[in-house]
Amino acid sequence: MPTDADLGTPPRSGTPTSRPSLSRSTSSLSGIASLGVERVGENWSEGLVLLDVIETFFDSRLDLWERRLKKSSRQIKRRAAELVPKGLRTPKGSMVVLDDSGDDTSGSAPNILTKRAVRHKQDVERELSRLKVNIADRVNRLSASWASDSVVRTREKFSFVLGVCTLAGTCLLWGLAPTWFPATYTVQALIYLTWRIYSYKKKHFHYFLFDLCYFVNVLDMVWLWFFPSSTVLFICSYCLTMGPLASAIITWRNSLVFHSIDKVTSLFIHIYPPLVFGIILFRYPNAGERYPGIVNVNDYGWVQRIALSAVPYCLWQLSYWKFISVDRHDKIASGQRENSFHYLLHDKHNPIGRALRGIKETHRETWFMFGQLIYSIIFMIPASTLFLHNATATYICLAVLFVVSTWNGASFYVEVFGRKFARELEKLRKEMDAMSATSSNSSGRSPSNPSTPAADENMPVKDRLDALANSPLILPAPNTPDVSELPPLDRVKAE
Repeated sequence: MPTDADLGTPPRSGTPTSRPSLSRSTSSLSGIASLGVERVGENWSEGLVLLDVIETFFDSRLDLWERRLKKSSRQIKRRAAELVPKGLRTPKGSMVVLDDSGDDTSGSAPNILTKRAVRHKQDVERELSRLKVNIADRVNRLSASWASDSVVRTREKFSFVLGVCTLAGTCLLWGLAPTWFPATYTVQALIYLTWRIYSYKKKHFHYFLFDLCYFVNVLDMVWLWFFPSSTVLFICSYCLTMGPLASAIITWRNSLVFHSIDKVTSLFIHIYPPLVFGIILFRYPNAGERYPGIVNVNDYGWVQRIALSAVPYCLWQLSYWKFISVDRHDKIASGQRENSFHYLLHDKHNPIGRALRGIKETHRETWFMFGQLIYSIIFMIPASTLFLHNATATYICLAVLFVVSTWNGASFYVEVFGRKFARELEKLRKEMDAMSATSSNSSGRSPSNPSTPAADENMPVKDRLDALANSPLILPAPNTPDVSELPPLDRVKAE
């Protein structure tokens, strides 16, 4: 029993008093409180009982709160780990939740580590199966897309055949029957332009149908079939055709892509009218009798020819500005419709678009129309001075236009298709690398004896614990079926 000296209290004089014994199991809080009660000397036993009740109440509540916090902490960690993409390796096992609630902690440490290794081995195999299912799913989607695009493929085949036949027929007509060129041009124009009107209207691109190239084609057919004796109309049609219309092949990068009916149509609109006028001027027998308008063309100087050609151009430009740029401004500004100006403005690779973006927004369209007029006049100068009288210069010009369009088509096939194919190969390579990396981690040993550092019986227990803690684990895939339930190349929905 502790003495007064042990408790740090001087002994009282008189008869000695007995004191209650304090066992080692009594808390320090109860001991200190009992000393205070002892000093008072009255009702000490009731105070001790009250403190014991308070201690028991708070200890149980704290223990309950601690267990709830641990449970919530495990749930939060598990949810955070599930947010990481499945199958993604984590450095040194970070963000990997090891739920040891199901482990038998009564066994030895090697058995516990082996069970953990087996469980993570199964997780690796499930991730490998998930990758196989994803690849099979992509293959199936591509197959379905290929089957559903049969109509598109048929249209592209038709476009390819039509484009090749047009090219071959043009060469034959050039050498054998040049007088059929105007009729052939008209028939093809009706076919291609009808398709262009339908397709552009469907895509909401029909504001492009009011561009200069369509206006010039209509003007050419009006002269060919309705006013072939008009010299003024011939000059206007010829200068606009051999000037801005032909040069647009370079400006707009028209390309000879046989399988695309849209590109074939665009190239036809720009290159066939110059061919027709070249045939009429230099290869058409007795062209003056069929088209009297070309006889008196030398009565006008080259400046007069350009001035005459500028009249229909200005009429077209003013009409376009009024009915498209002004009356349909809201639709174009909101993005519901598109026209040439906004297309060039948002084209980052076109120098015209870069120049327009450097101009104040309120003056961009005005400068664009002015620049287009200057551009047209510049390219009408060689048409009115050189091409009109020189067959060799005309043939060289046509050959250059054809070579440029062919080069653009080759660039499309090689670069566009090549980049698309390279992207698909790169994506597939990454998926195969991920699958190979996962497979290499799971193919070392059998599931009963997985190839993990923790499962090596030759390592000390402490080293195995460190190796397991630092190993890059694969996140478990919750609610994932077993490997045997997933065929390697069948699309199976994971349950």
